Amino acid sequence: MLSATANWWLEAVKWRLLVANLEKLSLGNAIKGILTGAAANNVIPFRVGEFLGRVMYLREENRPAALLNNYFGATCQTLITLIAGIPEAFALLGPEAAQYGKNSFFYIVPLILILAIAWFMVKGRNKKPVWLEKWLMGFKHFSGLQIAGTLGLSLLRYLLFGGFYAFFIVHFQIAEFANALTGVACVFFIQTFTPEMVYADAALRLSLPLLVFSVPDAQKPVLLGIAVINYFYNVLLPAMIGLIVFTLHRWKPQS
Repeated sequence: MLSATANWWLEAVKWRLLVANLEKLSLGNAIKGILTGAAANNVIPFRVGEFLGRVMYLREENRPAALLNNYFGATCQTLITLIAGIPEAFALLGPEAAQYGKNSFFYIVPLILILAIAWFMVKGRNKKPVWLEKWLMGFKHFSGLQIAGTLGLSLLRYLLFGGFYAFFIVHFQIAEFANALTGVACVFFIQTFTPEMVYADAALRLSLPLLVFSVPDAQKPVLLGIAVINYFYNVLLPAMIGLIVFTLHRWKPQS
């Protein structure tokens, strides 16, 4: 419960940082926004619901501009997951495949640097096409501190979420620490490619650990229990709270 609370608190801090160039969002409204987004994300797939829920607590004129800010935050989180998960996913396939996984890391990092350089070159241009100017509206005055902070908070969330998952796997003697980290990274990596709707997400989150970790039949109920607890506190409970927050916000008397 503590790790889940810290996880979503960090996400609220990250969302507040992401929209800092648009408006000064209070931490309370940031928390409401990410919880409402968590609820909507279980109904509308591919993070569309997440965005619609979050922008409810922004001023109306800033909502369109927040689209790319939200997309950038989600991309940073996905990038951390891919960097951590690709080598580990190859490692599970055997020693030969593991070497390809290690090599992939050295392709990903230069690609990130190239994209970063391209972004600052585009940002520095005085004249841009009209379509590009509109598309980049959400990134106007997006600072280096916001970029670095978003990446740092995304990494911290990943380490916190994955670390506690691995801790329980080790605690119940399902796998050693190194294997637990590898397995959790693979689980997160595969989950990245799902639509995150409640009926698909629940089935995947509960079944993936059983597929990734090769455990005896006697330990499968324990592993399933860990997955259930993880899903409840990190996905289902925030979505339920978000639904309540949305309902209270929706029916709040207008002054």
